[in-house]
Amino acid sequence: MLPLGVSAVTVGFGFLITLDRPLGIDVDLRTSGLLVPIAQAVVAIPLVVRTVLPTLRAIDPRLREAAATLGAAPGRVFRTVDAPIAARSLGLAVGFAFAVSLGEFGATSFLARPDTATLPVVIFRLIGRPGAENYGMALAASVVLALLTATVMLLAERLRGDRPGGEF
Repeated sequence: MLPLGVSAVTVGFGFLITLDRPLGIDVDLRTSGLLVPIAQAVVAIPLVVRTVLPTLRAIDPRLREAAATLGAAPGRVFRTVDAPIAARSLGLAVGFAFAVSLGEFGATSFLARPDTATLPVVIFRLIGRPGAENYGMALAASVVLALLTATVMLLAERLRGDRPGGEF
């Protein structure tokens, strides 16, 4: 839950400082294209945990015990008991995480390269340049970001519904 209490800018700056040789491995992740998705995942993981954990805790332990008593291995118990019950909340959590990642600016502003900028960073850069054309492109990019985020959230809300088909 630490990323919820720490600024995303701090997470991005921490990545720049620490990922030159992570865990002693001779690879510099600071120049890798994976750095931005890793930072976005770190920022979004607490939301996933807070969404899925209550569902997993609410599963009746007797269901797991019954499956184990009938000879199911732990992996099979997870596949047949836990996964079907947690699937809806996991889908909702993934939708929230994706929406958060789409709009994440704090850590990404430190980590994005000019050739691989994310949409929020592009909007920021366009707004920072003078001229009506840049302003218009920033507004258009903002509309694209808003529509993408709204679509993801509508799909996530659809998964949340109590009926099999979901609800809006």
